[in-house]
Amino acid sequence: MFNRLIVGFDGSNSSYASANYAFDLGAKLNLPVIGVYVIDKRLLDETLLEDLAGILGFTFYLGISQRVKQALEKKADILFEEFAKLGRQKGAKVSLVQVEGIPYEEIPDSADEKDLIFIGRKGLKEIKGFFVGNNAEKIVRRSPCPVFVAGETYKPIKRIGVAFDGSPVSKKALSVGKAISETLGASLEVIFVEPDENFPDELVDKIKASADEVLKNTDYTFTLLKGFPEEKLTEYQENGNIDLLVLGAFGTKPVKEILLGSVAYFVMHNAVGPVLFVK
Repeated sequence: MFNRLIVGFDGSNSSYASANYAFDLGAKLNLPVIGVYVIDKRLLDETLLEDLAGILGFTFYLGISQRVKQALEKKADILFEEFAKLGRQKGAKVSLVQVEGIPYEEIPDSADEKDLIFIGRKGLKEIKGFFVGNNAEKIVRRSPCPVFVAGETYKPIKRIGVAFDGSPVSKKALSVGKAISETLGASLEVIFVEPDENFPDELVDKIKASADEVLKNTDYTFTLLKGFPEEKLTEYQENGNIDLLVLGAFGTKPVKEILLGSVAYFVMHNAVGPVLFVK
């Protein structure tokens, strides 16, 4: 199913949550879980640091960027110890990588198509826009593989819901959701949201038949919701019906972006629980 599980880790609550989900899956599949800490090179720009000195009230001096880098490296060492300890407690194979760059570039660039990336939806907020969680949407868009986006808290996954409309990317999402449900022993639910009240019943039957083809002999439930897909999916998860929502990620072409990306974008910014975006 996957070769490696890659965790973008910055010490925020949501990055700890994403790490826990990765450790659960890694321990079950006996896969390496790789923690990636990115020293954001934008924080080492002395022009920026000089501006921040006036805003945050610290003294600027030439060469301060080296001190900032040393502080971030020390922080990385502390976080890696915590990351490794947590992973080993859960029986996962853990390794750690520290790189310098921009988080939304370095994290997806570290992955291959057969990997799975885990990130937090909200990262640290020392400087808005720089840390991993604030780059979640860009990471999903750039990633060559599925991306698991966690919220602020960790909760074991027992119920998985897959947004499905019969499209190729939703079939891929359903295959991934099936594999994870089997690995974690979680129930599987296929969710279709009717866009309007006049949606033909025969098309709903075709969509369900399409899900049957993907899942074959797998036990699952089919749920039909009505309304705006992005709102109904997030509401359904928020009401406690599913622990993990799986859906197709952003499109790469204008038409796809309107039909698919708008739903993914809304879910990215409004879901309260973990979401797995499949490309």
